[in-house]
Amino acid sequence: MSVRRIAWSDSLSLRTDIWTYDLQGNAAKRLTFSTAFLACPIWSPDAQRLIYFSNQTRGNDLYLKDFDGAHEEKLILHTDSDQFANDWSRDAKYILYTRTSELWVLTYPELKSSLLLKSPSIVAGAQFSPNGKWVAYASNETGKWEIYVTSFPGARGKWQVSSSGGEQPRWRADGKELFFLSADNTMMAATVTTETNFDSGKPVALFQTAPRQPSSSRDQFVYDVSKDGQRFLILTQVKQAGTPPMTVVLNWTAKLNK
Repeated sequence: MSVRRIAWSDSLSLRTDIWTYDLQGNAAKRLTFSTAFLACPIWSPDAQRLIYFSNQTRGNDLYLKDFDGAHEEKLILHTDSDQFANDWSRDAKYILYTRTSELWVLTYPELKSSLLLKSPSIVAGAQFSPNGKWVAYASNETGKWEIYVTSFPGARGKWQVSSSGGEQPRWRADGKELFFLSADNTMMAATVTTETNFDSGKPVALFQTAPRQPSSSRDQFVYDVSKDGQRFLILTQVKQAGTPPMTVVLNWTAKLNK
């Protein structure tokens, strides 16, 4: 299935909504109409539904809505904690979401939650491998953000993929490469093995990026990658043209006599 639509939210105001954009029709469509803060839309594997979080209640709960807006949104997870959806497994059975230092799994459609791992620090940006056997995520447990991989469905090990900082991991569709952003926003790629055991090669730099800086911890990803790993969609910070400096000349009339 080729990429046809993208989803995003405007997280720069107190009120936001989820939008989709049809790449073939070059048309944007507003999906939600809310007075609350909605963000971090996650596509279902068949691209027919979106999960996103909203602060309509006391916490940041997870909601589900059809991409065409034909039905009202459905609350699928409510707790007293903030949770942010990260990924939906390719077989549509599991949804990854984070709670500060914890990584959780929500079964679908049963909607039963279970703890996958508890980190000594913050975790973010978790992603299922295409074969569903591994989960990549970012954690700042060493004092800086790095990329780690653990097994699934049971987190029975941990492998560090990045060596000089890393955030926002993304898998290539065949599971043979893992992308992430380095500390200086360089797009990195590491070859990986994901069949019986996990192994990764030394990350290599692909190109420099200039993504929009996250406005809060709610920002999970600023980029995505095509299935073949050859094209990247990056939410980029556009620098406005600078205003020429103003020069003020004092006692200018004295210069007229010279």
